[in-house]
Amino acid sequence: MLAALWEIAAVLDEQRAPAAVKDALWLEIPTRRLRGEGARSDNIWLKECLERLMGVKLSGEYRGDPWGAVMVAEWEITQGGSLARILVPPAAIRALRTPETFAKIETTAAHRLTGHARRLYAILADKKRLGRPTWTFTLDELRALLDVAGRTAYERWGEFDRRVLKPAVAAINDYGTVEVTMTPVKLGRAVSSVRFDWRWKSVDEARQTDEENDRHSAARRQAPPVAPDAPPLLDEPSVKPERRTARNDLEERAKVSALARETLASLGRRPDKP
Repeated sequence: MLAALWEIAAVLDEQRAPAAVKDALWLEIPTRRLRGEGARSDNIWLKECLERLMGVKLSGEYRGDPWGAVMVAEWEITQGGSLARILVPPAAIRALRTPETFAKIETTAAHRLTGHARRLYAILADKKRLGRPTWTFTLDELRALLDVAGRTAYERWGEFDRRVLKPAVAAINDYGTVEVTMTPVKLGRAVSSVRFDWRWKSVDEARQTDEENDRHSAARRQAPPVAPDAPPLLDEPSVKPERRTARNDLEERAKVSALARETLASLGRRPDKP
């Protein structure tokens, strides 16, 4: 469901839909894009996701008057299953297009994640919506959820941890709106499961994350340079100038004279004639 929601928000961004609209918008999105990487191609899970989005309710109060809406008002899949038409109501557009709302910040940050990080983020976000601050998965469950089950390279815990889990957690903590910690759980001497603990950020913290994500990759998470109080009045030479003496002057004149004689000789003139 989250992958579909992220893509809906991305399409609204691409179309530059204004946050304040009076009418619902029909969006046409390829189903392959809504399904996400490595998902089933028969749209079975996509249909379920769209049904669940119709049940996601938004509510609030505007100038003292309460209001309510759903995230998706209507949907249909056409062109032999290759295209989805989704009707997004004004309140949902406002929630996804207004930078100050957590929904917009979360979908923007999560949409930048790729591969295993994106899958893990969606898994943890679903558990968060159950009101749980922690969850433990067996290794077999994690491999299946992250779509690496059956790959020989990831049967060993060390490789699975180094190449899949640690990079995914690092990417989520860097780009996402949640702080995640991962703890291997052993049964005897072998790792049998992994516990994830998380703390979802506040709106203000998430907004700072969103601002950081908009910076160039080389400048992200870097403190701005501190300018000095005032520039130096004079540039101090790194090497002290050589002290001039009469002997230095005589040696320098001799070098210049020798150079002049060599130049005149190369021109076919004698040094004693003009």
